[in-house]
Amino acid sequence: MRKISFLFILLFFSLVPQVHADPSCEGRFVNPITDVCWRCIFPLSLGSVQVGKGDLPDTSNPGSPLQLCPAPPPIFVRPGLAIGYWEPMAMTDVSRSPGCMVNLGASVSISARPVWGPRERTTSR
Repeated sequence: MRKISFLFILLFFSLVPQVHADPSCEGRFVNPITDVCWRCIFPLSLGSVQVGKGDLPDTSNPGSPLQLCPAPPPIFVRPGLAIGYWEPMAMTDVSRSPGCMVNLGASVSISARPVWGPRERTTSR
């Protein structure tokens, strides 16, 4: 049984796509502590009350911080807080070489054949 388990594990790891370093792919992994502008989330407001000041304009919020938020059935509504802040929600990776992920500091090999899933048959006519 141990030999069969070892063979399955060996087979699994042989099918996993490997990450190769591309010499033209330069970058480093993003550090969420130092690379994200955390002071940019301000101004922070709870309802119409401003909790933290910032350089950016504040979003328009309802006057009361307590709100009834929509929820899926059978509850339909639930209590919530009206909070306004600037959220860092996306990071875009732009590169000229295929498979290069600058923010991860590596490149991913993109093969012509899929490793898993259906494979297309090519027929010559």
